[in-house]
Amino acid sequence: MSFGFSPLSANWPVPTPDDFPTFIQFQFNGVNLGGPDADTVNFVSGGSGQPFSVTRGEGESANVITVVIPVV
Repeated sequence: MSFGFSPLSANWPVPTPDDFPTFIQFQFNGVNLGGPDADTVNFVSGGSGQPFSVTRGEGESANVITVVIPVV
């Protein structure tokens, strides 16, 4: 037994516009945290009373975005 899929249109898959984004832009309080080279989002538990924060690493860790979530 075999199964096949035939699109209903000759325009399948739908063409992607040239200006369609190819990455997610992370921001925190309106500040851009990275471009297409950010490949890791690290969620960490913050200490009691530590505020929520999002930062981008530097140097060898420049591709890491760290999200600190406060412990309640």
